[in-house]
Amino acid sequence: MESWEASTWAVGEFGRSELGHAARTKRLVQVAAGLIRSPAVSIPKTITDPAQAKAAYRFMSNPKVTVEGILSGHVRATARRSLRHLVVLVAQDTTTLTFKHRAETPGLGPVNDIASTQGLLAHSSLAIARDSHEVLGVLHQHTWTRSKDKKPAKETAAERKKRERESEHWGDNQQHVAEAIAQAAMEDKLPAPRIIAVFDREGDIFEAMEKLDALGHSFVIRAQHNRLLDTDAEGKHYSLDEVRAAPVLAHKTVNIRAYAGRPARVATLEVRAMAASFKPPRNRGRKGDSLSVNIVLAQEVNPPAGVNPLCWYLVTREPISTEAEVLDVVRDYEARWTIEEFHMGLKTGCGCEHRQMETAHALKNFVAIATPMACALLQLRDAARRDTPIDQCTMLSSTEMAVVRGLRPRAMAKVTTARQLMRVVANFGGFLNRNTDPDPGWRTLWRGFEEIKLAATGYQLHAQTCGGPSSTPTPTGFRLRK
Repeated sequence: MESWEASTWAVGEFGRSELGHAARTKRLVQVAAGLIRSPAVSIPKTITDPAQAKAAYRFMSNPKVTVEGILSGHVRATARRSLRHLVVLVAQDTTTLTFKHRAETPGLGPVNDIASTQGLLAHSSLAIARDSHEVLGVLHQHTWTRSKDKKPAKETAAERKKRERESEHWGDNQQHVAEAIAQAAMEDKLPAPRIIAVFDREGDIFEAMEKLDALGHSFVIRAQHNRLLDTDAEGKHYSLDEVRAAPVLAHKTVNIRAYAGRPARVATLEVRAMAASFKPPRNRGRKGDSLSVNIVLAQEVNPPAGVNPLCWYLVTREPISTEAEVLDVVRDYEARWTIEEFHMGLKTGCGCEHRQMETAHALKNFVAIATPMACALLQLRDAARRDTPIDQCTMLSSTEMAVVRGLRPRAMAKVTTARQLMRVVANFGGFLNRNTDPDPGWRTLWRGFEEIKLAATGYQLHAQTCGGPSSTPTPTGFRLRK
């Protein structure tokens, strides 16, 4: 990314951040513009001016600089992007950021049973376009550290409800999402999109569903609890048991990524669905109104030997009357994987777990700055996967494009779209670019961009030293010395 492009991006994502003083917002834009050019690299290597690097560290350590303030500009920009769509998926999830052997860092807390491993947690709400699954940005993020005090061994349900619980983040975050969307709709005088919350099993919380219902948001939540149904039938009937006996309404194939030593594969699913009404949970004495929902079961048939079959129980407010509608519910849940990629972007793409800030406050602020950068990595991948004509593609600068043409002349001779260019770029990052290979992920793509940027910088320095042209090289016959 060229310096002017980095500055333009930083102004768009952070220029309206509310930090209590215009000078702080200006500094935030400068820091972000420096970091986005090489997100995983340390601050002194990215911001080479020692005074500017020191100012960046001071900025993140400033007690008046907060996560909410840093992200306020990006949240506004994300909400405005959301207004362009009729339906927006909002995937929520929590990730643990671990800082090994940093037990002495003030403000960090336990993340496992190893005393020397300290860290913090971040719960994010990621907006995703329903029709294309493109990343729009983060609408809210809460970071915190766990207390070192252990919970009481025999805590009652009533006692547990009196203290702050991590399970409350699901409903609280969705409240912030609703407020951000409503504010953007009011400012731009545009209708708000329909919101569908997408949660994994940790979000299977009755109170969270009630909160979503109160906000007028739909949801697709992967169930982990076999809930008691409110029914006139004799005996007790439970949600997961009943949906397994529901009729098959559709079939679907799903691409399963390689995981933990297991190869990638294609799973064939049978999809069943039924309407249901959940009784309130036992831990509140079944008191309150029942909750009307639909349940979709997507279950793999004929899995390979020795492989656990894919099985998703999905609780939803989306309709299930037709084959297309139940398949939409499954596709909505598939979009949840995007927030896992976002977490990988924070950790790997932006190197959050390797930062050397001296306090948890500074680390949280860095995570807030890295959040739009992680979104940008995914947005770059989304843009690269479109079949945009090559002459309209803005992924590479003119210098970088010419360097790629010089280093990969045969491959580039066949490139006519952004999607094809993406595969050539990813080849610099280790992607084999065989016809049968699926599109590369953002990490391989980003490694390719880093290699191309390094080659382009070397060419420009060589051209300037030799008194030649300072920008676009001649593609034909261009080679870099090894």
